[in-house]
Amino acid sequence: MKCTKCGAEIKKGNLYCSKCGAEVQIVSAYNVMEDEFFLDFQNREIGKHSQRGMSDISAGLQKKNLYVSILTAMIGFLILLVLAFLIRMNAGDTAKEEVMTLRYTQFIQALADGNEKKANACLQQGIAEEPENLADRFWLAWLYGSQKNYDKQTETLHQILAMDGENSYACRELINVYVKKEDFEGLHEFYDRCEGSNLTALFNGYLVEEPVIEMPQHPMRAGDTLTITAEQGLNVYYTLDGSSPIRSGILYYAPIKLETGSFTLSAVACNEDGYYSTVVSQELTVERRYQLGMPQVTPDSGEYLAPQTIYVNVPEGCTAYYTWNGSNPTTASRKYYGGIAMPEGNNVLSVILVDAYGNMSSVQRVNYIYMPQ
Repeated sequence: MKCTKCGAEIKKGNLYCSKCGAEVQIVSAYNVMEDEFFLDFQNREIGKHSQRGMSDISAGLQKKNLYVSILTAMIGFLILLVLAFLIRMNAGDTAKEEVMTLRYTQFIQALADGNEKKANACLQQGIAEEPENLADRFWLAWLYGSQKNYDKQTETLHQILAMDGENSYACRELINVYVKKEDFEGLHEFYDRCEGSNLTALFNGYLVEEPVIEMPQHPMRAGDTLTITAEQGLNVYYTLDGSSPIRSGILYYAPIKLETGSFTLSAVACNEDGYYSTVVSQELTVERRYQLGMPQVTPDSGEYLAPQTIYVNVPEGCTAYYTWNGSNPTTASRKYYGGIAMPEGNNVLSVILVDAYGNMSSVQRVNYIYMPQ
C-alpha cells in the first residue's frame, strides 16, 4: 500500500505513513477479501475444511500494539459480515445487516478497550436476537477461550455442533479445549458422540486405547500379583487409592504385588505426545492368604534321659517363634534361628510359623520331660 499524500510505501499493519505521518485509511471489505485470514475462515465455513483453528483469530486480536489489534479486529468484523451472508443467504435484509454491523462495531471497540464484559454482552445480545446466527457463537467461544474459561467455551462449541452437527471447525476447537483441560474422559465421550459422522477423522492422533487390568483368580490373596497391559509404545500409570493416575500415577513397569486390604486401582495409558486414554478402575479386596500348616518339631513329645537338640522345620518365606511357658507365641516371642537345647524338667514348647504376609499357623505344642541321670 502507498501513502495517498506523499506516495511512500507503507508497511502492512501501519496506520500512519512513516515518511509524512499521514493517517492511513482502512481499506474496504472487498479489498480485505484477498487477505489469507479471510479466505481461511470462509473456506472453513463453506466446507473446504482447512487445518487452521480458532487460534488464527486470537493471534490477530492479541497483538501488543493496540492499533494493530483494532485493525485486525475490523478485518474479523468484515469477515463475519460475509460469514453471516453465507449462513443466512439473506443479504437483502438491510435493516438486520445495519443492526448487526452496529453490534459488531461495539463488540470490536469493547475488545480494543479491554472491556471483555461488554464484548460478551454484545455477543449475548446478538445470540438472543438471532439464535441461528453461528457467527456470534463462534466469537463467544473465542472470547471464553481467551479468558481461559474452558467450561464456557466447551458449552458454546457444543451449542454450535447442536445447530450444525458436521461443523469441523467447532469440532477441532473442542478437541483442542479437551486436551488443554486434560479432560481425556470428556474427549473420548465427545468422540463417541461423533462416531459415525464425517468428524471422526479429526480425532486421529488424540485417542489412546485404554489399558487392560488382568486380575488374578479370586479370592485374591496377599502376595498375588496383578498385571496391567497396554498397546506397544504406551506408558501406563496407576494409583491404588482411587486418585487420578494422570496427575499422581506411578509408572507401571512390573506386575504389582498385592498386600492385604481394600484398594481402588486406577490405571491410564499415555502416548508419546502426552495424550491419555480414559481411566480404568477396579476395586480390589485382598485377603490374608491362608492359615499356614502346623510346624513340624523333632523330636516328638516324650521322656528323655540324655541331652537332646530340638529342631523346627521352617518352610521358605516363613519364620518360627516359640515359648517355653505354655503361652501362645507371637511375633514378639523368641525367634527360632536353629537347634534349641532341651531344658531339664517337664516343659512344653509352643511354636508358630509366620510368613512374609502376616499369615500364621496354629500353635504346635510339644511336651518334653528331660531327667538327666
